[in-house]
This record gives sequence, C-alpha cells and structure tokens, in this order.
Amino acid sequence: MTYDLSAPPRGTRALARDRAALALLADLTEGMPRHLVEEAACMFDPELHTGPGTFAEEPADERAAREQVAREVCRECPVWASCLFYALDARPQTGVWAGLTAEEIAELPGGHDASTRSPEVA
Repeated sequence: MTYDLSAPPRGTRALARDRAALALLADLTEGMPRHLVEEAACMFDPELHTGPGTFAEEPADERAAREQVAREVCRECPVWASCLFYALDARPQTGVWAGLTAEEIAELPGGHDASTRSPEVA
C-alpha cells in the first residue's frame, strides 16, 4: 500500500479517502502552533501519519510498515523538535508524532506547555 497525496486522486473513493485523511489531520493538528502545521513534513502525506481512518481496519503488519515510513519522514522534518514538545503536552490518542506513536508518547514522562516555543524555534 502506498501513500501519496501529491498524485491526483483517482475516482470518487480516492477523493473521499484523501478528504477524510486531511480532515483527520486537521482534527489532530487543531490547536497546534501554526508553524508546525505549515512546515511539518507530514502535511505532504497525512494518511501516512494518521492511519486509514476511524472506521477502516488496518492489519497489524500494514500498520507497522506505515508507522516505520512515518518515522523515517519524521527524522527529516524541519519542525521535529517542536512537534515532540507539542506531542508531550497534548498527548495525542492516535498517529505518529515526531517519530513516536501515540502509545509511545503516552509512556513518556510529562512534557511542557505546547504554547511555549521550543528551543529550536525560539
């Protein structure tokens, strides 16, 4: 399964899926500092970081492969540190944030206020 939103959608299902992925990403990024949303590498392929959607089944092996690719994208992201600070504060329930799954983030000790600029941005 490939995740490429840069290609034009094919048919109604593809368009609906792309819109659903963008809507999910918008929900996940609500309240995030604007620079994270605008500069984040995940904006180029939101489904990669969010998964297929609320009601779609995703086999464990496909999820693991998707999350591994998302981690690789996060490694090169220009706002990685800010995203990590935000994720530590917001404690998202789904997705891959700064190369970590929501489950991995939940296991980490508390973060800092997401409205505070990270050292990399300040």
